[in-house]
Amino acid sequence: MLHQNLEWYYPHTIEDAVKLISQQGVILHGGGTRILKTSSKSIKGLVHVGSLPLNFIHHTDGKTSIGSGSTYDDILRYAHKTNRLSLLAKALSEAASTPLRNRITIGGSLKDFPIWSSLYTPLLVLNAHLEIAGKKDEIISVRDYLEKGIIKSKHLITRVIVDDAPHVAGNVKRFSLIRFEYPVFTVAAALHGKKNVISEASVYITGVKGRFKHCKRAEKFLEGKSLTDEVIAEAGKYFSAKFVSDYRYSAEYKEHTANVFFTDLLIELKGGLQ
Repeated sequence: MLHQNLEWYYPHTIEDAVKLISQQGVILHGGGTRILKTSSKSIKGLVHVGSLPLNFIHHTDGKTSIGSGSTYDDILRYAHKTNRLSLLAKALSEAASTPLRNRITIGGSLKDFPIWSSLYTPLLVLNAHLEIAGKKDEIISVRDYLEKGIIKSKHLITRVIVDDAPHVAGNVKRFSLIRFEYPVFTVAAALHGKKNVISEASVYITGVKGRFKHCKRAEKFLEGKSLTDEVIAEAGKYFSAKFVSDYRYSAEYKEHTANVFFTDLLIELKGGLQ
């Protein structure tokens, strides 16, 4: 139940929004899905982002900028129209249900980072960056945003920046019992290279103990190689992820399944680097 004296704020500038959320108990409101997962009595004010210039997607100078007020569905429509953001679109197309994809904003999903999020893995493997407004305005990689604990501070994400990657083959896979259920984990890979030889690999998994893992051993093994059947079979030995047991699956079962999904992901990427 929401606070009886709940205040609604409708700022028209980024600066005003940042000032408002600096207050105790005042949070941003976009699609509203965050409230379902928050202790509602702790919420004293909601800052509606609908009047802010945050709902946009545009491409310029080899980069795609996604306003943080854009919904999952906005991104899917843009990807279908332009053939850009295909890896991100694949992950989001399987996230939640159609009504929720029409409401969930990318900024809200990034700030909350629920353990079942399918958003972070494609952004991490693509080395995406975030533009942030707060005590210090800056552009920072998604990885640094997590590792440096910036996600825990009071701030407003204004946009996500994804560089074009013309020589990259990418794939993402999520494990869930049914398509729109929360995934147990999401694993993604982006392989840079030409003529089927991997010059650089990026592999991440979310939903694990600690929320996300950068799979550096798997990356190092793949770099300099072609995705042959032998390499794919061997790569699984260098991929590992630690999980927490829950009422559905043991940690060991999740670890085994994640390894299988990683192998399947590579099989589907075979021959993708031309």
